[in-house]
Amino acid sequence: MHRFHVDAILDPQSLPRVANFFAQRSIVPSAMAMEVLPTHMRIDVTVVGLLPGQAEIIAAKLGEVVAVMKSELECAAELVAAA
Repeated sequence: MHRFHVDAILDPQSLPRVANFFAQRSIVPSAMAMEVLPTHMRIDVTVVGLLPGQAEIIAAKLGEVVAVMKSELECAAELVAAA
């Protein structure tokens, strides 16, 4: 399992752009959550079934999406350790 943490500008199109990024690659997230913060929005996307290399490439490409300020990847090992 991989979780992508995306910081995006406060814009109505930010969430659909991030969701569309996964849709264009035929990836169905197991969970998505969005929180509006004072200066930006935080979008968390959880995806099951990706290889580590695939997840790293996706995280890097997410950073290139219009409206995305920053993209971080949290891998399964870190998620299990935090639980």
